[in-house]
Amino acid sequence: MRWWCLALLLASCSAHRSSGGGAPDDANARDLRARIHEARGEAATESRQWSVAAASFALARASRDSLAAQWGQGQAVDRGSTLRWSKRIQGSVLALAFTPDGRVLASGHYDSVVRLWDVERGELLAEFKGHTAEVHAVAFSPDGRWLASAGRPGELRVWDWRQGRPRAVIPGHTDVVLGLAFSPDGRRLASGGLDKAVRVWDFETGAEQLRFEHDDNVIAVAFSPDGRRLLSTSADRSARVWDLESRKEVLRLVGHGEKVEAGAFSSDGQRIMTAAGDRAVRFWDARSGRLTDVFRNSGDVSVAAIDGGFQLLVQGGWDGRVQLLDGHGGALLERMDAHHAAVMSVALSPDGRTFASGGMDGVLGVWRRPEVPAQVLLRGPGVWVEALAFSQDRELMTGGEDGWRRWRIAEGRELHPEVGGAESAVSLAVSPDRERIAVGTLKGRVLVLDARSGRMLLELPAANGSVRAVAFSPDGALLAVAGDPDIQLWSVSDSRPVGLLQGHTGKVWALAFDSTGRRLASGSADKTVRTWDVERRQPLLRLDMGEPVRAVVFTPSEPHLVTAGMRQPLRVWDVTEGRLLKTMDAKTVGVLALAVSPDGRFLASSGVEAGVKVWGLHSGEQLGTFTGQQGFVAALAFSPDGALLVSAASDRTLQLNRFDSIVHPSPAGAGLDELLRRYGLVWDEARFRLTPAAGSD
Repeated sequence: MRWWCLALLLASCSAHRSSGGGAPDDANARDLRARIHEARGEAATESRQWSVAAASFALARASRDSLAAQWGQGQAVDRGSTLRWSKRIQGSVLALAFTPDGRVLASGHYDSVVRLWDVERGELLAEFKGHTAEVHAVAFSPDGRWLASAGRPGELRVWDWRQGRPRAVIPGHTDVVLGLAFSPDGRRLASGGLDKAVRVWDFETGAEQLRFEHDDNVIAVAFSPDGRRLLSTSADRSARVWDLESRKEVLRLVGHGEKVEAGAFSSDGQRIMTAAGDRAVRFWDARSGRLTDVFRNSGDVSVAAIDGGFQLLVQGGWDGRVQLLDGHGGALLERMDAHHAAVMSVALSPDGRTFASGGMDGVLGVWRRPEVPAQVLLRGPGVWVEALAFSQDRELMTGGEDGWRRWRIAEGRELHPEVGGAESAVSLAVSPDRERIAVGTLKGRVLVLDARSGRMLLELPAANGSVRAVAFSPDGALLAVAGDPDIQLWSVSDSRPVGLLQGHTGKVWALAFDSTGRRLASGSADKTVRTWDVERRQPLLRLDMGEPVRAVVFTPSEPHLVTAGMRQPLRVWDVTEGRLLKTMDAKTVGVLALAVSPDGRFLASSGVEAGVKVWGLHSGEQLGTFTGQQGFVAALAFSPDGALLVSAASDRTLQLNRFDSIVHPSPAGAGLDELLRRYGLVWDEARFRLTPAAGSD
């Protein structure tokens, strides 16, 4: 449906331009252009073409700066790889390899030249000439001293690349060599090619030590980390593992339906990856040969590379696309239409973020992933985390059946847990001055801790049932504790009870003070939301929801209350009058958690359905969904600076979602040309579309 809408918009825009009616910069024309760019941005987002999405939303904002376009651009910029540099060389770029330190990139070309490039600056460092035809394979030795290259007609050449001179020529193959690899100790060099042979050479002498045979062309070779085994992939649809001591085939990995284009051992030697022209990536147990996982691709695979930890998989296709996949589950991270013809080579730097691609179009590009990931999925917690709260901008508290923990968020969004308490914690609240943390437990106890040391400051008497909600007043003087069904107010300074709010007939699941501290809202299993006069300890409003209520939250600036629960929409209320202002997410099955961004502009909701939905709070417009977790998402928390949104799911994961680019968007229309260059794109006004840049000479 979205593509039909886009086609109609394009037709309308074309008709508008051809008619010549109206000033080109009038409001209707700008609105139409913005809608077209937003539709293209949304389509690019669905296909994970983050560079196209970022540029499309930036173009939309230049015409009309909407919240949806800000969201789209921010999400895309956070996720998209940037083009460091690109070069155009006459003829195909057939082979790529990074030095072990990642500073230099070697490329092999159809014009028979081997070239070396400075990875940071994109400068050509050297050209090695000696091959008489195209170069199909390059490889650096583990110490980075030597560079091996091979191709047609079949000899291997070794270069002292720092001195700029050849070291050796190793004849032997009778046809084109497609694969090269050094052993981990640098003493052996393996090669494979169109003569169906896998050969292992003594690097010092150039003598052939071993030879193995496939039933068809050999495409790639790779040593195991201990150097005792060799993996080879072939057009015979198999990958084979050879024991170099016994000189025997020990595993034959079959199952691919087309030629196996690439293969690799994991850095621990326990797993093997193979990628084939049948659009499948397979993972195998390196000892038994058992198939452990299969990723299915939406596009053809011509080449592939993976890091040693099997975290990031880079693929190239015959249609010119480069794709990045999550090495854990195969999720598509990014797609780039980087080339105008088939991708002939890809390589991944040891830093795990920088990668290169070379095409039949003669373009060599070097790309880099974002330094700070847009999302981090943590599988560390052993139980379902049921409560979240930030004690500081980069300190997160979690509560679950195994107790509570504090997590320090490091650069790169890594989490480092610290031991807390062992009692089951099902609710958390942080005082406004961030000096105290309240913990509600499954046994009905409430503990108040020092936020910095974790030391217990006071313990409140047990309530009826588990304490599913606690809330500090804005001045930090009061703590509200949800019971079953009453709400107890406590003086934090002296742990004295100062009020009992009665009226609910079921368990209270949610509590929230408004910004003045004079009003408290509560949501209950009795299907009602109530508001209370805190000073007089008296009820104010009763709102009937029709189903159990699981979350309530006040907006920071206005006396508006957001409510949510099972089988009911999100509702926004004017609590001074008890008037319903708007509803959102009318078809939701159930919402378990709400969070409002510190600036009051955004609302996050989650629950029974997968994902975390983000809304423009004032407009009620759904801006997007954070995905990546499975099962119920029952807890949400914004960091105090609004830069992070954290979610906890029943699959026992925590997910950190980057949010600062949404809160602080770049100025509309600013730096558009720079943004296009950053992603290697060109805006074609005549055809009204984005196209990949051709690369520089």
